[in-house]
Amino acid sequence: MSRRRPHRAALLFAALATAAAALTAPPAYAQATTPQLVRDWPRAGTPNVADGAVQAIARIGDTIVAGGTFTQVADTGSDTELSRPYLFAFDAATGAVSTTFVPALSGEVDAIAPGPAGTVYVGGQFRTVDGVAQKGVALLDLADGSLVRSFDPPYLNGIVTELAVQGGRLLLGGTFHTVGGQDRSGLASLDAGTGALDGYLDVQLAGHHNFGTGAVGTKAWAITPDGGTMIVIGNFRTADGVAHDQILRLTLGADAASVDPTFATTAFGATCNAGAFDSWVRDVAMAPDGSYFVVVATGGPGGTALCDSASRWETGAVGADVAPTWVDHSGGDTFLSATVTGAAVYVGGHFRWLNNTAGHDSAGAGAVGRASIAALDPVSGLPYRWNPGRNPRGVGISAMTVTDDCLWLGYDTDFLGNFQYRRERIGCLPVRGGTDPVGTAVPTLPGTVYLAGRGGADTLAARGYDGGNGVGATTTTVTGGGWQHLRGGFVVGGLLYTLAGDGTLARRPFTGGVPGTPQVLDPYHDPYWDTVPTGSGQTYRGSPSPFFAELGSVTSITYRGGRLCYTLAGSTALYWRWFAPDSGTIGADRHQVTGAFAGVRGMFTAGAYWYSVDTTGTLTRYPMVAGLPAPAGVPVSGPLLDGQDWRAAALFVGP
Repeated sequence: MSRRRPHRAALLFAALATAAAALTAPPAYAQATTPQLVRDWPRAGTPNVADGAVQAIARIGDTIVAGGTFTQVADTGSDTELSRPYLFAFDAATGAVSTTFVPALSGEVDAIAPGPAGTVYVGGQFRTVDGVAQKGVALLDLADGSLVRSFDPPYLNGIVTELAVQGGRLLLGGTFHTVGGQDRSGLASLDAGTGALDGYLDVQLAGHHNFGTGAVGTKAWAITPDGGTMIVIGNFRTADGVAHDQILRLTLGADAASVDPTFATTAFGATCNAGAFDSWVRDVAMAPDGSYFVVVATGGPGGTALCDSASRWETGAVGADVAPTWVDHSGGDTFLSATVTGAAVYVGGHFRWLNNTAGHDSAGAGAVGRASIAALDPVSGLPYRWNPGRNPRGVGISAMTVTDDCLWLGYDTDFLGNFQYRRERIGCLPVRGGTDPVGTAVPTLPGTVYLAGRGGADTLAARGYDGGNGVGATTTTVTGGGWQHLRGGFVVGGLLYTLAGDGTLARRPFTGGVPGTPQVLDPYHDPYWDTVPTGSGQTYRGSPSPFFAELGSVTSITYRGGRLCYTLAGSTALYWRWFAPDSGTIGADRHQVTGAFAGVRGMFTAGAYWYSVDTTGTLTRYPMVAGLPAPAGVPVSGPLLDGQDWRAAALFVGP
């Protein structure tokens, strides 16, 4: 479990663009928006940190600045340790530790942000810089690490955990309660040039989440690229006297920041092992387009609560009790850090498994082994195939920063991979050499509908269909291959996914309607990591989704927007689980839509419509509402309508 949170200077690039002209700073590197995942093995040539942990990383121009609890660092391949208590800098390209940037801070660094040209802001638990009393926040010269004395902030009576530059101001988050003798509980703002306190960020956080003894205030925040919205998480129950338990949304206006009254949630109200944690939220990260954010947490096996979970939230959601879009539980292990790119939600921590709602420090049904680091599908929250791992796990990955060339990681151990790559406490997983996840595009109509196992035959048939009443001829395209044994199928990203009655999930190319060689998918077992000890009495072996226990009763299957939807014999409900096409992971949690779905013997979706087939072979079309079928539909084809029978073992729209 970690005491600190990571910091992502990459999130500051939009704020820096609006800084005062007199405070021109070198470029802060923006989050990668490429659809590509980073490489799953680290770059060589990064420096080594001999002790403590790296807890904050920022790229400023061609320099990486790292902060934390360490005291000694060394160039890669060198045995000569350099004294660099709590903060050091190195060349982003070569990894060479700066011999001139030698700051003198008295305590750990937890936050870093680019300052005016040639400078860097740092925040944390230090009390002095260069022997001068300077508590919690300072501006340093990037050339030599010396204190920039023209920036003279007032005294803070606590620590700083977050920094951001916006509109000529330096925004502070932390566990202070006064700044310069003025009431500022957890949030404050200073003039970015002089350090003078102003009234812009004057939202007062109060109350222990678990009524414990932990410090009250901000743990982490994330800001939208346009600089207009801030999500704050931490140990608090109220903001300006209004109930906001561990999370709130701020509007960052031109003249003042204010609590957004349209957003509230009770989702973070659980105690989550109150004896160990006063507050259990650990990090928050914003999507590059600002449309959603992700919160990660510690706390213990969660079940329906958000303890030990990663969860996605839509930034613009409104309501008195907003719910997350998805939740991914670890089953009792801590998430410490997160960052988001156009391709993935990267999460780090101390976890052993994901998709593990039923786990209690064990691999419950659905668990997918991931050693301390994972890339999640932003749509479903389920893990991609990407699986670099990190063993030993130690306390965990406490810092994640994405730049245009790397996913930078800060942690407290010596290796990435399974003792494979010695990268002491800091490492870079490059964008170059990475791979794209499987696509998520789905076919639409007019086009072709495929009927597998039609009439119990081992065939795949194709039928032209315009999505309404226009039905073309049916032709057999493939004979042989076990098509009659399928329970369902669907096409995503140009690939055909099929589920057989024996539980086999397979994926194959489906170019031009011709199925290629199938690849069996089993994301719950990794040939390498299944046998690697976790350090706590198990290996990273997972456990198949509870969906497979239902497969014998499944009567139809389809896929839509990250959801694997299905019906069960004897039930009138429509069920769905999250599904990740890249890895084949099926969600551990089952969701249900009440309705008249009894007797469904086939389903597919296309465009704005949902189609189902009943026991007579009649095809009914339903409008879509929030990604699911409306209660009432209209029969459009069938034996008594146009002589067409739509019954098949699996039914899906193809290319």
